[in-house]
Amino acid sequence: MRLWPEVRDAGRVDDPSDLDTLLATQGQPGAMGHDCGLQYTFACFPPDIEARLRLPTGELTTSDAEARFIGHLLVTRVLLGAGLAVDARVIGAMHEAYAWSWTTVGEQHRHQTPLVLAVSLWLIAFDPQADSDRPLPIDWSARCFEERDWWDPDYRLFSHYDIREQALDWSTYVAHGPDRHPGCSAWAIVEPLLRMQGDSRISIVLSQLAGADSSSASQAEQIPAAAAIERGRIAALLHAFIVSAPPEGDAIRPSG
Repeated sequence: MRLWPEVRDAGRVDDPSDLDTLLATQGQPGAMGHDCGLQYTFACFPPDIEARLRLPTGELTTSDAEARFIGHLLVTRVLLGAGLAVDARVIGAMHEAYAWSWTTVGEQHRHQTPLVLAVSLWLIAFDPQADSDRPLPIDWSARCFEERDWWDPDYRLFSHYDIREQALDWSTYVAHGPDRHPGCSAWAIVEPLLRMQGDSRISIVLSQLAGADSSSASQAEQIPAAAAIERGRIAALLHAFIVSAPPEGDAIRPSG
């Protein structure tokens, strides 16, 4: 959380040893999936406590599992955003995060909460191969992936592009109304999408999210002042995008 604003705005950290501290938590007890075979997840909480955290946009996690996964995602996005996309440990962390979210089947939210998937959008935004059809070398041998209600054992070949498509399909679905992303503000979805380019759906989704009555939602939530400031910062970014974007007809006109 402390490193994120600098990484988000400048793509670096003042002291790279802080990143070593994060890397040292990989594969340690308390990491998501540690007990069922995942190797690259980060332990942000000790194993013997009920994990809980509040995101800068104000959302509180609602379960131990959600907090541990989001913790892993937050560490991974900092490392990717700070330029460690060439590090095998960070790539492994990204792949296991993808496997745990966008490759699952069976439910509209893919067995994850909207808040988890919104944070996971950042990994796609920072993925240097997000448009590639190169297969992801996910190690499916972990016991975690034997849950047939979550994963199809006959369909385990995914590319970076497949993950991006799944994420954009989900974003398009939830943009239609707050009832489709309970427990997750529109602002948590907006900012990573602002980092993605090259798809007309993104402009449409952002326009829909911009039209949401987020101010009344914030009042009902009684969010902390810091979260209101953070939402205001993202709202300004979204407004600048909407003002500079081409008319909707131009944004969605098919090529050819």
